Amino acid sequence: MMATMLAAVTFHLLNTGGEGFPLAVVSQHSYNFELAAMYVLVLAFFGVNGAGKYSVDEQVLGGELNLYQAGIDKVFGEE
Repeated sequence: MMATMLAAVTFHLLNTGGEGFPLAVVSQHSYNFELAAMYVLVLAFFGVNGAGKYSVDEQVLGGELNLYQAGIDKVFGEE
């Protein structure tokens, strides 16, 4: 998803340029790349930090790493 949004940011910047970012007044008062850039930043944050200790993943499954380890143990027959 982050790669898709990064491609969208690149597409908009190649199409319209920087549009005078950050101080210009642009049509419709919105930069074309703004929303896609926000998605890139949010997805990068969660990619680096993880979902957190209050996430459903952590509360129900004991965390992502424990889930993966349990799957590996089932495949290789380790207990």
